[in-house]
Amino acid sequence: MNRRLLPLVGLALLLVAVTPSVYASTLKVTLNPITKVADINSSSTSDLVLTYPAGSTLSRFLGNYSSSISESGSFNASSEGVGVFGGSLREHDGNVQVQNMNVTYSLSAKGNATAFVLHKQTDITAQVLGAFTVVNGTVKVDMAWKAFAVPGDLTLKLGDKDMDVNLVGSAFNMQLGDSPLALVAVTGMFGGDGLWHTPTLDFSSLNTPLSNWTRSYDPISNTTTYSKTVTGNSTLNASSSFNGQKYTLSMKSDPSAQVAVQGYAVASGDNLVIQQAPAVMNPVVWMAAGAVVILSAGAIIYIFRIRRNPSLRNATSSLA
Repeated sequence: MNRRLLPLVGLALLLVAVTPSVYASTLKVTLNPITKVADINSSSTSDLVLTYPAGSTLSRFLGNYSSSISESGSFNASSEGVGVFGGSLREHDGNVQVQNMNVTYSLSAKGNATAFVLHKQTDITAQVLGAFTVVNGTVKVDMAWKAFAVPGDLTLKLGDKDMDVNLVGSAFNMQLGDSPLALVAVTGMFGGDGLWHTPTLDFSSLNTPLSNWTRSYDPISNTTTYSKTVTGNSTLNASSSFNGQKYTLSMKSDPSAQVAVQGYAVASGDNLVIQQAPAVMNPVVWMAAGAVVILSAGAIIYIFRIRRNPSLRNATSSLA
């Protein structure tokens, strides 16, 4: 095998080992027009890939590295973390308020002779009020906040530690805390770079109007769904040189979103209007129409058989 391909093969194997089969960031919002509550279920995932020359100091520090961390916590409306998260939503709609939030933060990492892959995942479920309005009996929902991004750190008390679950650099600080020399080296090369301070809780690429998303309506469950996937990976890169050798750091993410609302809803821009479903989409109408078709078809078949069978026609006449 070509020696130049070996680092690429090693990196590919690392990505397979560390990255789950489904790693795209997802945002799911379920809207309840009865309770006027929006339920958020988001999973923000990023693959952070650090490459270094074989035989370098980082290669010696991280070549056999393998570790994982997972912590969870629940937070109410008065907590600072909920305030920060809610503030990112209010950048798009000043009326929304986050009532509560559950967070699970996970890091897993592996290293080999030429690369270190850190998989970061932050799962957030939250309840949001203030997105619904009722005007002259019509229920409307402002969904501009679907494209939220937390710009700075989001530090939460998880387990017995304060953890920032957002910035790229914080993920390295947490993961490499038990390898201080490696952390000092990585921070020295990339700590002043913009990528180090890049947020991962970022769904800003979903900022196209909801009316441009893919719409579907299920008349059986009476649910309208809007969905969107950002095609291709969003990749950010940084590089550094030390002793004439090149080191790189990159981040990949691939967001998708789904907004579901109970009822028949139509979007205008980022505003959803819940209205009466057309009669043709009503399952009751379908059943009634189906029954009419079945009865009519049965009657036609019966009349045809009578005309073709004299004995059956005579029997029918005698019954009359």
